[in-house]
Amino acid sequence: MKLSFAVSVLLLASTAAAQTSDTKQVFNDQIATGAWLRIRSHKGEIRVTEAPGSTATVTARTRYRYSDSDDVRYEVKRDGQNITICSITVRTRRCDAEGYDSRGYNDRGRGEGSADFTVALPRGVKLLASTGNGEIDIRNAGAEVKASSGNGEVNISNVRGSVEAHSGNGEISVDNADGEVDASTGNGTIRVTTSRGPVSAHTGNGSIDVAMKSLPRNDDMDFTTGNGSITVAFPSNLSARIDANGSFRNFETDFPIDMGRGWSSNHVRGTIGNGASNIHFSTGNGQIRLRKI
Repeated sequence: MKLSFAVSVLLLASTAAAQTSDTKQVFNDQIATGAWLRIRSHKGEIRVTEAPGSTATVTARTRYRYSDSDDVRYEVKRDGQNITICSITVRTRRCDAEGYDSRGYNDRGRGEGSADFTVALPRGVKLLASTGNGEIDIRNAGAEVKASSGNGEVNISNVRGSVEAHSGNGEISVDNADGEVDASTGNGTIRVTTSRGPVSAHTGNGSIDVAMKSLPRNDDMDFTTGNGSITVAFPSNLSARIDANGSFRNFETDFPIDMGRGWSSNHVRGTIGNGASNIHFSTGNGQIRLRKI
C-alpha cells in the first residue's frame, strides 16, 4: 500500500509539472475609432476591458497540458485600419478577417496548447471575440461587439452599441447594452437587458429573460427555446402582432391584446396596439410572459 501511494504521488507530481504556461504581449498599438479588433482563438478564454487611452493592448497566456503539446504562436494581420490577432497551431488552416478554420488529427494524444487572451480596448473600437472552446467575458468595452464560443459561457456588459452573442454550449448574459441584441446558444439560459431593441434570442434548452427599455424602430423579433420559459419586458408603447407557440394556459401579458379567434390550446395570435411589427415566441415546455416596463 505504501509503494502504491508513493507511485501515485509521483504520477500526480509528474502531471502537474507538465502543465506549463507562458505569457507575452502580442499587440500594443493605437487603433482608429470605428475600426475592428478581432481576436480569434482555437481554444482558450477571452477577457476584455476598456483601455483608458487610444492604445489597445493584447496579452496572450499560452497553457500547455503536456510537455510535448503542440506549440501555439500568434499572428497579427491588418486590413485597412482593422486588426486581426490569431492563435495558430499545426491544425490551423486559415485565420483571417473572415474566420478561423482548423483540421482535426490525433497524434499520440498530446493535444494542443490553449491561448487565453486579455484585451484592453480603447473606447470607440469595435470588437470581435471568437474561441473554439472557452469562456468570453467583455466588460465596459466595445462600440459594437460580436462574440462567439464553440463551448463556453459568453458574458457581456455595458457595450455602447449592438451585440451579437453566440455559444454552441453555454449560458449567455448581455447586460446594459445600448443597441440591438442577437443571442443564441445550443444549450443554456439567455439573459439580456438593453436600452434599445430589437432583441432576438434562441436556445435549444434553457430559459430566456429579456428587457428592453425602448424600441425606436418597428423591427420584427423572435424568441425561441426548446425547453424553458420566455419572459420579455417591452416598453409601454409596444405595437406588434403576436404569434406564440406554447400552451394558452401558460401565456401571460401585461398588455391589452386583441386575439379575436386567433388562439387555441397551444397557439396564441393577437395584436397589441397597431400591430406595427411581428414578434414570434416558441417554447416546447414553459411559460410565455409579456411584461411592461
